[in-house]
Amino acid sequence: MTYSAWVEHWKTYTLKLSGLDPKSQRVYIDVLDLHVIPVIGETGLGDVRATHVEMVLSKMADKGLSPSYRHQAWKAMSKSLKIARRDDLIARNPMDGVAVPRGGQKDPVVPTREQVLALIAAAPDARMRAFIATLAYTGTRISEALSIQWADVDLEANRIRILKAKGGKPRAVPITAGLRVELVAWRKAQNAQHLASPVWLEGSDWVLASDHGTQWDAHNARKLFRPIAKDICPGLTPHGLRHATATMLLEEGVPMKVVSELLGHSSTRITSDLYSHVTDRLVKEAGDALDRALGG
Repeated sequence: MTYSAWVEHWKTYTLKLSGLDPKSQRVYIDVLDLHVIPVIGETGLGDVRATHVEMVLSKMADKGLSPSYRHQAWKAMSKSLKIARRDDLIARNPMDGVAVPRGGQKDPVVPTREQVLALIAAAPDARMRAFIATLAYTGTRISEALSIQWADVDLEANRIRILKAKGGKPRAVPITAGLRVELVAWRKAQNAQHLASPVWLEGSDWVLASDHGTQWDAHNARKLFRPIAKDICPGLTPHGLRHATATMLLEEGVPMKVVSELLGHSSTRITSDLYSHVTDRLVKEAGDALDRALGG
C-alpha cells in the first residue's frame, strides 16, 4: 500500500470519527492533498521515513509557506501515521524523529499567578469569573470549557469530566478550592437568571450558558474577555490561561506525564515541546541549586 492509498483510507474512515471539528478536518485534508501527497504519495507506507517527512516540510518552506501551515502538515502526517502504527501497518512512526515546525510563531502571552487572580477579581459578573477560573484552574481549551454541562461537574469528588475533548478522548480535571467558589457562586446567579428570563432553553444544562440558557458562543466569550485582560495582561487571549496552567503545574513540580494528561495532549512529547522553555529553566535552576549545595 502506498502512503497515498493509506491517506485516502484514513480520511474516509478514521478522520471522520476523530472528534475534530469540520474546519480542522478540512485543513488536514487540504494540506495533505496539496503539499504532502504530491511529494511522498507514491512511497510505500512501510517505507516512509523521517527524511521523507522532512522533504515535505522543506519543500513547503521553499514555497514560502508559514511555519503555522507547515505545522498543520506535520500534524496531519503525524495523525495518519499514528493510526497506521496502531494497526501494525508500520513498525514505528517516522514522525518521532522530526522536529515540530514552530519557528517564527509569535510567543503566546502567559499571565503570572498574580495576574490570573487579578483577572478573576476584575471580571464584571459571576459568569465571567467562572469562565476565567475554569480555564485557569483546569487548563481546558475554550471549546472544552464551553461544552461542560452541570451533569459533568462533581463537587463531591472535586472533578469535572471533559467529555467533548479535542481529539475525542475524554478526561477528568480537578476542581480546586478557588474554582469551587466561582462555580458555586455562578450556579446561584445562573438559577436566578433562569427564573428572571422570559426566554430560556428548555432542558439547558450548560455550565457557561448564555443569558437564555443556550451554549455560550466562543466569539462572545472572547469579546467580553478582551477588555478585562487589556489593563492587566495586554495581548492575553483565553488560550493564554491554558498556558498559564501548564506553566504553574510544571513550576510546582507536577510530573510531565500528569500535566500532559490534564491538558489532554496525546503524548508527553507535545507538552515537552510546548513548554520546553519552562523545563529548561527548571533544569538550570536545579543545576544552580546543586552548585550552591556542593560549593561549586
